[in-house]
Amino acid sequence: MNRLSPAHACLGQATHSVDGMPAVLRVGATPPTWLADLSPLRRWLVRGGEAAAWLAARDLPIPEQLFRAHDLGADAFLVRTGRAEFFLHDGPGGALRAKLGEIPDGLVAGMRIVVRDDLEVALGGAGADRLMREFCALDLAEVENQFLFTRVAGTTAWLRVEGEGGRRCYRIGCDPSYGEYLFETLLEGVHECAGDITGYADFYDSRGIAHDAS
Repeated sequence: MNRLSPAHACLGQATHSVDGMPAVLRVGATPPTWLADLSPLRRWLVRGGEAAAWLAARDLPIPEQLFRAHDLGADAFLVRTGRAEFFLHDGPGGALRAKLGEIPDGLVAGMRIVVRDDLEVALGGAGADRLMREFCALDLAEVENQFLFTRVAGTTAWLRVEGEGGRRCYRIGCDPSYGEYLFETLLEGVHECAGDITGYADFYDSRGIAHDAS
């Protein structure tokens, strides 16, 4: 099934494909401040009384602490977002999706799995900290490895802060209906910092993470 990024209208000619979604893979030299569209990645919300048991049966950890990202390797992670609710984020290799197996549709055995077709971006580089001070009301200076629900550029979003100091990267996701607006707004700020879009493959190559871009 063909998929479209919520930011597809902002990406120009995305001639390559990642997991059935047109994407910008590489742009050459990394801009000083950059924005990468990571929407091709897969995400799920698992909720209900049997959610923890369903995850445990697939050899996944069950975090006790709320809103703390638990890394699963290769950019996959899992977050407990409620007493019986978990946010799952796959990496570019699809290892988590393979581990989950068949995804139940609708309410099954006391739980429900919701596919999250979010816009997801990564914002980084020299101007990223300044832009996030402008776009997000939260003080993110001391935030590390947390998964937050907040507002970014006036849009309800989830946010994960990665890295430290000048090497920070902000992972931001939102409902696809607001995706084009959020991407355009962030990209406008990136342009003001003399930056630009970087590619999906560029992003993962810089991290040494294998990806499924073609």
